[in-house]
Amino acid sequence: MRNLFVAYIEISRALHMAFRAPRVQALLLISALVAGAGTLGFWLIEGWGVLDAFYFSVVSMATVGYGDLAPRTIPGKLFTVAFLVVGIGIFVLTVSTLAEAVIRALQEQRKKD
Repeated sequence: MRNLFVAYIEISRALHMAFRAPRVQALLLISALVAGAGTLGFWLIEGWGVLDAFYFSVVSMATVGYGDLAPRTIPGKLFTVAFLVVGIGIFVLTVSTLAEAVIRALQEQRKKD
């Protein structure tokens, strides 16, 4: 149990350090802006509520795709294609950069110990 607690503390510290990295912060901001643009687009084009449009944007960027919402109009489908090309790329870059920063922080912590 103690090892699990120590691991939790180490990961918490590493995440805290990773979220303070300027590159991670910039990519999180860009991800939020892309999700916001998707939300606006789906709200305007498909006529969805803001929460549904935001939900669809985030689920699509994360490539989860539950299938409970789908664009029905031709402009909505074309917007989705463009959004996914940009959104998935930004999401993957953000998550991989965050993971890299966490690993780097964990390595630095272990060097100190």
